Amino acid sequence: MLGTVRLKIIANCTLVLLIVGSATFYTGLASSQLARSVVIFFRDNLLMEDLRQDLDQTEEGLTGYLTAKSSDSLKDYIRNSSRLSEHALKLNRAIRTDDYLLLQRDLAGTIDAYLEDANASVSAKRGRDVKGYSDRFELSVRDAELSRLLITRIEGIFISDSLKAFSGFNARISSLLATNAVLVAAATFMGLALLVAFSYKLTRPLSRLAEAAMAVGRGEYDHELPAPESNDEIATTTAAFSSMQASIRQAFEELKSKSEVEKRLMEERVRVLDMDHKLKASELLALQTQINPHFMFNTLSAGMQLALSEDAERTADFLETLAVFIRYALQPPSRQVEVADEIECVERYIWLLRLRFLDRFKFEVHVDEEALRVHTPALLLQPLVENAVTRGLKDREEGGTVRVSVRLAGQEAILTVEDNGDGMSEAEIQRILREEPGQEILHTGGIGLRNVIRRVTLATNGKGHVELISHPAQGMSVRIHLPVGVES
Repeated sequence: MLGTVRLKIIANCTLVLLIVGSATFYTGLASSQLARSVVIFFRDNLLMEDLRQDLDQTEEGLTGYLTAKSSDSLKDYIRNSSRLSEHALKLNRAIRTDDYLLLQRDLAGTIDAYLEDANASVSAKRGRDVKGYSDRFELSVRDAELSRLLITRIEGIFISDSLKAFSGFNARISSLLATNAVLVAAATFMGLALLVAFSYKLTRPLSRLAEAAMAVGRGEYDHELPAPESNDEIATTTAAFSSMQASIRQAFEELKSKSEVEKRLMEERVRVLDMDHKLKASELLALQTQINPHFMFNTLSAGMQLALSEDAERTADFLETLAVFIRYALQPPSRQVEVADEIECVERYIWLLRLRFLDRFKFEVHVDEEALRVHTPALLLQPLVENAVTRGLKDREEGGTVRVSVRLAGQEAILTVEDNGDGMSEAEIQRILREEPGQEILHTGGIGLRNVIRRVTLATNGKGHVELISHPAQGMSVRIHLPVGVES
């Protein structure tokens, strides 16, 4: 894979090593050139020392042989003269303009003359030519002294040149050290900068990846990762992590959505169970008011026949009205009836109330003709009329009024029962609407106002509602809002 982390590390380390190696190579090369210059400079001085030493040893061996004719001295002479001849070959023998090189040329000629005279004296000594070896020995001595003089002059020039060269060498050494220091510092700085830049470039995406992993660990599945800046293992890891993060986020969202759906289903199930429970409780409450409906209706019918047989027509009317009312009231309260049936039930109940209270209370019923065929849950109005009389007007000896009205308003049928009695406090209204536990102050032995509210809500699936409007000592108004066409 191109651009892998391994290749990047190798490339950057190689570059740093090349920078440092280049600085080191330059330093070594400059030092080598300076050392070579010093070696070349001092090499001639060493040659002069070797020539002086070889010349002294050769002359010593020659003198010993000529004096005592010792074979050991002859061997020393031959060995030292050979070395002297070899060293003399290193001297300059060409014609140059430099005084130093010209002196070397003269020294080379003088040494050659010395060796020639010395060899001639040895040959004369072997031939027993006393005068011959004596003359040639004197010439060799003179050549030796001249050679020493030339060596001394050459060394003098060397010392003078050495003093001059030392200043140059010193300047070059200082410059070389400064240059080397600058190169090493530059190479170190460049290498360090390169390594820092590379390490930052290498660790920055890793740091971002670590932050994203920590965010996922905290449950922040939407933590964004920047796009990779290169194509390497880190970019591959980042892409894989982003894919995993997206999968986790999707799975989490699916689980969350599923959990919300299950929660809504559970809430709906609880609501249905609660509505069913309340409906059954309402029906049970209604059933509690039944004392064998057939027995009661048959008994009232028998009483009506008895009253007719005794010519008690008013009593017969009372018993007939009561029997019809009870038969209507004791039927299942969960059934749907027309508004006309409800109004007929209310009018029979009002007839019974007038028979009981005479002219103490006034009753008014107003119904729109178009509302008579609207369907409504049974036994909604009668409990409200009963509540208005037994609670709202219970302290009124006269002037009490109960108004019952039914009208259409758009897509709603509004059934209203109001009185001008004591009314209710806001706290009592809120307790009834919230169905707080405790004694139901509006329950009068019938179904009760709270039960009416429950049945309206259950029968209309929450689309209908009951509105309570009251002010203490100013009366009470109960409005039932039913959507038109709702049937159970």
